[in-house]
Amino acid sequence: METTTQLEALRERLARCGNLDEVLEVLEQDLPSVLPARDRVSLAFLDPDGEKMRVYRVLPPVTDRPDELPRVRVDGTVVGLVARDGVPRVVGDVRADRNIRFGHASHDGIRSTASVPVREGARVVGVMNVGSHVVGGCTEAMLDELAEIAAVVGPAILDRERPATAPRLEVAAPAPELVGRSEVFRTLMAAARRAAASDATVLITGETGVGKTALARAIHRWSTRGEGPFVAVHLADLPPTLVESELFGHERGAFTGAAARRTGRFELAHGGSIFLDEIGESPLSLQSKLLRVLQDGCFELVGGSSTVAANVRVIAATNRDLHEAVARGQFREDLFYRLNVIPLHVPPLRERREDLEPLVDAILARLATRERPARRIAPEGWARLHAHPWRGNVRELESVLRRAVVLEDAEELVLSGFPDRPFANPPPPPVTTEISDWPTRDENERRYIQRVLQHTAGVIEGARGAAKVLGMRPSTLRSRMKRLGVSADGVRREGRS
Repeated sequence: METTTQLEALRERLARCGNLDEVLEVLEQDLPSVLPARDRVSLAFLDPDGEKMRVYRVLPPVTDRPDELPRVRVDGTVVGLVARDGVPRVVGDVRADRNIRFGHASHDGIRSTASVPVREGARVVGVMNVGSHVVGGCTEAMLDELAEIAAVVGPAILDRERPATAPRLEVAAPAPELVGRSEVFRTLMAAARRAAASDATVLITGETGVGKTALARAIHRWSTRGEGPFVAVHLADLPPTLVESELFGHERGAFTGAAARRTGRFELAHGGSIFLDEIGESPLSLQSKLLRVLQDGCFELVGGSSTVAANVRVIAATNRDLHEAVARGQFREDLFYRLNVIPLHVPPLRERREDLEPLVDAILARLATRERPARRIAPEGWARLHAHPWRGNVRELESVLRRAVVLEDAEELVLSGFPDRPFANPPPPPVTTEISDWPTRDENERRYIQRVLQHTAGVIEGARGAAKVLGMRPSTLRSRMKRLGVSADGVRREGRS
């Protein structure tokens, strides 16, 4: 009761603030009395491009605030993970957590953190993060209280951050991946809207980079569950030993290191939707448990005996041919039928070239800034775009345009240096007369990945890494390399010799 009263008092004080500096001063004074952990407190808000977050540090107080806010990456940070998935997260020890690939979390001697999303309606716009100098000092018991605080503090900053004349956007602009005018695209979107009206399971198929995640988010937003949570799980990124605990949670003492009860993604998605991306990569041991959730609507925590009801709409996606995976015994046939109630196939960009121009316009509009309005494509640039095969689909298109916006100064972009010569016109496969001599699909993929690794000298991550060229996450590429028996070590040695 005392915390609720303090929070109401804080809300009233913030409402009287006339500008952002006043809001931050009030937070520095009043937040310590309501927070469950306070050795470091910050709020991070998503930039328009969705790749970085601007950070307001509240505690410890900053005596000299910089003219430009510090930025953190979405990829490889805990706050970015919370912003992407909309799921609160506790890190018991920042030096041991596998999701942290950059050092921001452990600055100021911080050893544990708790993070909750900041929302505008159903949309996640930022993250509130608190830290403790003690390992295990932040716990899941704090999350509900922290979410209530974030619901007060986050909007107070955002409202003062916007210019007074700027309109408040109630609905986010559609993702560029969901823009198009071709007949096949309009048919897909009509089917997706009909699917959203039901609670039936949806299976989205399509190549890497076509926009499967964006379509899943849209189906959730259009559905009656649109105000509930949207929890995305990228199954290929999860180690097999942790995937069951991540999805269904675990009880305290369920295994070594399980010091407290953990809430799984299905439970966090209660009343909303769960998006199981790259479902074709899920191990067989997990598939039987997913089947039970779809059949019976319930599950047990790892190490637990009580049954938890799952009031969740399941949307799955894959870039694999699940029919082929079933035939090979790599995917359960009964699970496939449970997932494939409403199949939606997103065609590759090369099969809907009518959508290229509206996609380019939408992406350039999103890349525009207040200082530099949306750019245009020169006739020479359009010729290059229309001639390209777009193996990486919309993700590759966005990467090409982002590079041009950064490197070219003219108002009309000519896309100089595109396409990249090593991959624009790959040599044709050797001609064979016997079908038995043809390389398998895995062999073709193995050869292609090896060529890309040779081009990047064995580098996988980063702006010039193989994962970027191939349009996939580094963890996904490593998983695929392991399955195909591809190693980057020899390429690195070759590059150094």
